[in-house]
Amino acid sequence: MKLEMKRKWLDKYYKGETSHDEETELKNGILSEKDSSAEKDMFGYFDDAGKVPDDLEEQLFAHLEKRTKKRKTIRMRIYSTASAAAVIIILLGVYIDIKETRKAKMENDFFVMEQALYQVSESIQPEKQEDLLVLWVDNDVEIIIN
Repeated sequence: MKLEMKRKWLDKYYKGETSHDEETELKNGILSEKDSSAEKDMFGYFDDAGKVPDDLEEQLFAHLEKRTKKRKTIRMRIYSTASAAAVIIILLGVYIDIKETRKAKMENDFFVMEQALYQVSESIQPEKQEDLLVLWVDNDVEIIIN
């Protein structure tokens, strides 16, 4: 590519007045030169950076699958821990309920026994006598007033 023509096309390129075909021809001309220049580095960078890797889709799906598995693993650990905690809470609640039920039954049984013993003791005791007033007591004689 001639130096003068190259300068003309580069000026037009930097002003943004080139067509797509002109840019392609300019890029190919500069990249085919043997000497190194800033333009050659720039077009070479854009040429390399503009290429999409062939396995891009596979890489993306592999990365997404890896993240999904990781999230599923974390989610399963959380669910397992929550399930274990729920089972422990339920078992603790059942244990406390059984313990309270036994305690209430024992208290009720004790109350029934207490009532039965009270009734038995009332039935075997003699009737209460009215208060008696003892006026005088001697060896053979007692004087009592009701």
